[in-house]
Amino acid sequence: MLADLLAFLIAFGALLALERLAHRKLQEIALLLTGHVDAAIYLYSIPLLPGVALHELSHAVMAKVLGVRVRNMTLFPQRQRGGAVRLGSVEVLRSDNVRSALIGAAPLIAGLLALSLIGLLVFDGSAVAGALVAGDPAATIRSILATLQTPDALLWFYIVFAIANSMMPSASDTQSWPPVIGCLVILAAVTVLFAVDVAQALAPAVEMTVRWLAAALSITAFIDLVVVALLWSIALVVSRMTGRRVEY
Repeated sequence: MLADLLAFLIAFGALLALERLAHRKLQEIALLLTGHVDAAIYLYSIPLLPGVALHELSHAVMAKVLGVRVRNMTLFPQRQRGGAVRLGSVEVLRSDNVRSALIGAAPLIAGLLALSLIGLLVFDGSAVAGALVAGDPAATIRSILATLQTPDALLWFYIVFAIANSMMPSASDTQSWPPVIGCLVILAAVTVLFAVDVAQALAPAVEMTVRWLAAALSITAFIDLVVVALLWSIALVVSRMTGRRVEY
């Protein structure tokens, strides 16, 4: 369990770091190609469109399920104050903290579910999960590298990249999270301390979930690393061809 949890945390942390690099490199390439900020914003958003669509649709679906009215949804990028770019948005009516937290978490939940299904059905995530259980780093790396031999690997790499780099919650999505997370932590602690039978019954399901998420995110982090390295190379080539540079 601890090994699976550690693998999950490492893969998730790697994805957070790679997401920033991916967005930066996509923006850089778009600016180098267009030389115009507004045009670059639209060009930068196109590769991420499938992931952005999943992100915003998950907000809307969760809101509908929870009985919260959805006013408007858009997949068009918008430049915000301070230079930040919003790739899409969903406007929902205000609700209580629990429903707001679930609506805000919907893209992450949907993204993890989609990546887990792709990892299981397309990339043989069971081999990665088995290597993680065995505690064999070499076998884990080999099973992850085997994803390169998957039929239609380029297409699936693109889909995984688009989802992984669009599923993270925005600052507005997480505003209602602290009190809800605090209540969940307290509930979990009470269950472990005073409902031992319940905790023991839930342990296998929790362990299996963490293991599959660790396997799926390990594969996703590898794909993200490959694509980010490719974007880095493309940015260098385009910079030399156009004679332009992007300063951060």
